Amino acid sequence: MSADNNAAGNDAVALHDAVIAARLSPVQQLRKRGHLSNRPNWQKLGAMTNALTSSGLFGDLFHDPSIATAFSGPAFTRHMLDFEAAWTKALARCGVVTRDDAAAALATITDFSKTRFHPSATRDGLPVPALIAALRAGLPDGAANAIHTGSTSQDVIDTAMIMTVMDVLDQFADRTKHVIALIEQNAAHFGNRPMLARTRMQAALPMTAGARLDTWRRPLTAHLARLKDLRVAISQVQIGGPIGLRDNPQDHVDACAPLVAEELGLSLGKVWHTDRSQMCDIGHWLVLLTGTLAKIGQDVALMAQQGIDEISLSGGGTSSAMPHKQNPVRAEALVTLARYVSGQQAVLAQAMIHEQERSGSAWALEWMTLPTMAEATGAALNNAVQIMNAITDIGTTAPPDR
Repeated sequence: MSADNNAAGNDAVALHDAVIAARLSPVQQLRKRGHLSNRPNWQKLGAMTNALTSSGLFGDLFHDPSIATAFSGPAFTRHMLDFEAAWTKALARCGVVTRDDAAAALATITDFSKTRFHPSATRDGLPVPALIAALRAGLPDGAANAIHTGSTSQDVIDTAMIMTVMDVLDQFADRTKHVIALIEQNAAHFGNRPMLARTRMQAALPMTAGARLDTWRRPLTAHLARLKDLRVAISQVQIGGPIGLRDNPQDHVDACAPLVAEELGLSLGKVWHTDRSQMCDIGHWLVLLTGTLAKIGQDVALMAQQGIDEISLSGGGTSSAMPHKQNPVRAEALVTLARYVSGQQAVLAQAMIHEQERSGSAWALEWMTLPTMAEATGAALNNAVQIMNAITDIGTTAPPDR
């Protein structure tokens, strides 16, 4: 392709970027995630990953609408379209497609709003073939070839999953910081109060409430530090092509691949089509976080026992048969959610077993497990915030007897 056409392709991309930037908030421009004003409001969608726990029967104990929405069809489709737009821009900048073809393709990607691909997705096992067919429908051959050519379904889905997870981890970081701040607030109020340390659920030695609270805070702070490293490790675009060789578009892939990564705010590492280590790393961090929150929940439930009375909570749960009870419901939910996330991590680890150059069965395990693990983690953080806000007293009024 001539230098003139290459420059023209760059002009088309620059024009498209300017139009998109005008529609974006500063944060969205920074991330270049393509949150376009003419697409649906994802946060108002009734997304769910578990119909029973999100039905309202159990309140919000095990459900997080914000995290469920992040994994909804419209939101995930948005990220798939972000990848396709970045790919088309890269093709134009590398001179693989012409200015007019790139402009037509990008206009179609920008205006695309379909988010359901049944029955094609059932037939194909994933939504990308139907998505690409819909994007190309009615376009001239040149513009149609400017969409997805040289990429593959796994590139699209893996990158969209990473972008989704990065969005979710942002929320988790903010909520974890909130929980830490509330623990510190309670420590300031009650930290010097005496209480009895217990080992193996038996009375041990005197301590302060602040010492117990510190065992809640410190691991959460460590998890935030781990999260910084995790984000760097997982924020990689997937560009491997049909069989993971990263050899398309021929003669241009070395130039195109970095452009796609840059456009999406991700890094370009080695192809990870069959190496699912980073997906397991994501799950492992969720296990650590929910496990720490469950330790808090277990402590609170035991401290609230009648006869122990080392913590007072407002708004305890009631019993249908025993009106004198105030059940530590949210504390119990933290334990339930952590055990669920931990169990699902064992399932997620099975996705490591990818036969040959791609496994349909192992790959699909990630789609089934990561969203529910993330939603359970979000619910756990919400419950932890509520527990910290409900604390009205910690410790005892006098030094405990050994």
